[in-house]
Amino acid sequence: MTEPNTDPTERQQPRPGRFQADMLTELFRDPLDPAYADAARARRERSGPLPGWNRGTRKVAKLVALLIIGVVLAVAYQQVIARAPARATARAALIKEMNQRQAKTDELAQQAEQLQNEVSRLRESALSDTTVAKLRQLEAATGMRKVAGDGVIVTMQDGPNAASVPEAGVLDVDLQVVANALWASGAEAIAINGRRLSSVTPIRTAGSAILVGNAHILGPYEVVAIGPPDLADRFDETAAAAYYRALRDDKNYAVGFDVKERDNLELPAAVLPQLLLASVPKPTPTPTPSTSPSGGRK
Repeated sequence: MTEPNTDPTERQQPRPGRFQADMLTELFRDPLDPAYADAARARRERSGPLPGWNRGTRKVAKLVALLIIGVVLAVAYQQVIARAPARATARAALIKEMNQRQAKTDELAQQAEQLQNEVSRLRESALSDTTVAKLRQLEAATGMRKVAGDGVIVTMQDGPNAASVPEAGVLDVDLQVVANALWASGAEAIAINGRRLSSVTPIRTAGSAILVGNAHILGPYEVVAIGPPDLADRFDETAAAAYYRALRDDKNYAVGFDVKERDNLELPAAVLPQLLLASVPKPTPTPTPSTSPSGGRK
């Protein structure tokens, strides 16, 4: 019986074929094929060293190429620096114009609200008290009249990583889902960022912006609803509230979602829709009293 080999140097040597050289490692370590190096060495041996004028020409060519590259980079840098003030001026002008247009839009919205109130006042002055009361109820239900009362405020905001994770951003469909859940929970009036919802108010996306009606809104988004005293409890039990609570608690999304009860909320009237059809009601004929006595003989 032979004794086992106890030489440590022999034990540490790997068996042939057990480990293969990593091809990628060798490729990055020596990217040039050995055949190219052998061919270059053989060419130098055949032709001998380059003459002095050839080496000088190559050096001059390298210097000229470096000089041209430096001039091109310097010119490009100067152009970038020269155009920077013009871009900053154009950007400032666009921001100024945008702010002016926004201020003009707000002014026109206030004028529209004043004219809408004037129309309502003139209309009510021509109607009876019973008709005015009924009309006010219909306007409040359809969003055409300012309302006040107790309710809830649902606040939604994009998560910190909304730029890379689409589910972490608040979209128009999210506001639609929350608004529908509030309607189903008994809400009587809803506004999003101060824009009252009616039966014909769209919540949509235009590019990367969210529009309520024709108004562009920005986050954080506040969905304010007026309704019964248990509106918040009813809304918390909906599937929509459970879904957005899960997105809020998930660290991968961390969507802002908060529900709070509020007293003495006030919602503005919605913008009057375009009038497509109207008609003057026919006056109800007044019944004429009968001349013949009732129940009498002829």
